[in-house]
Amino acid sequence: MSEKSVREADIPHHEQRLGPEQRLGARIDLDRYRAFLCDLDGCLVSGQTVLPGARAFVDYAGERLHLFSNNSTDTPETLSERLRALDLAIPPERILLAGTASLDHLAETAPGAAVALYGTPALHRYAQARGLHLTDDRPSHVVLTRDPGFTYDDLNRIIRQLAQGAQLIVTNPDRTHPGADGLPVAETGALLAALRACQPKLTCQVIGKPEPLLYRIALDRLQLPARDILAIGDNPATDGLGARRAGMAVALVGKGDEEDIRRLGSLTSLTACV
Repeated sequence: MSEKSVREADIPHHEQRLGPEQRLGARIDLDRYRAFLCDLDGCLVSGQTVLPGARAFVDYAGERLHLFSNNSTDTPETLSERLRALDLAIPPERILLAGTASLDHLAETAPGAAVALYGTPALHRYAQARGLHLTDDRPSHVVLTRDPGFTYDDLNRIIRQLAQGAQLIVTNPDRTHPGADGLPVAETGALLAALRACQPKLTCQVIGKPEPLLYRIALDRLQLPARDILAIGDNPATDGLGARRAGMAVALVGKGDEEDIRRLGSLTSLTACV
């Protein structure tokens, strides 16, 4: 990245209610931050397409860059490998994902738990490596992710498992994320919405942004005060809200308002808010 600071663009209407002391200044001095927590979809990539400016930002940020995503299909290892094929070198130890973080949290709080996991084969292998017992027969916990193979039968199976007393863990509340063609791709939150349509009083634990757990994990991993970290994302409702709750500055890339975040052009165009 040629410039080390970026201008503040139009702040979305819902952010204009914030006082000036709650917003970043007219310019963001990227050099002052000791770490960047950067979202993936819509910031660095769109599908298998690297967004303009992404490689330059990855090169500039270096080891300060940590991927911080609601992704719940990959593990840090599979995502790092996928990004390497796109010429984005980010090692697994600098990738924090809502999907694997959910399984880590469950393995730490309920070791050896019987879990019905609705997710990719990569997440199944990860869960087993963490000592979780995967089963559809009266599990103690149900973990819902963005499962590309999710079916009508799965929906009915979860309803029965929850009726039998299983606790529901949802990796993230996102209903969609931006696809490579600019159209929305159904996310974990869309599956959760289907469950809630069947069980309106459904309760669950959500791990990913904007909930605080993923931010606490990041702060513990980085061992830095929140003021030294810049969160970068494209969604005010998750990236913006979650970072502000955690006391971090946040830069929203792209243009649009909270109802319609358009496709992003470059990480060198940052809409700054706190």
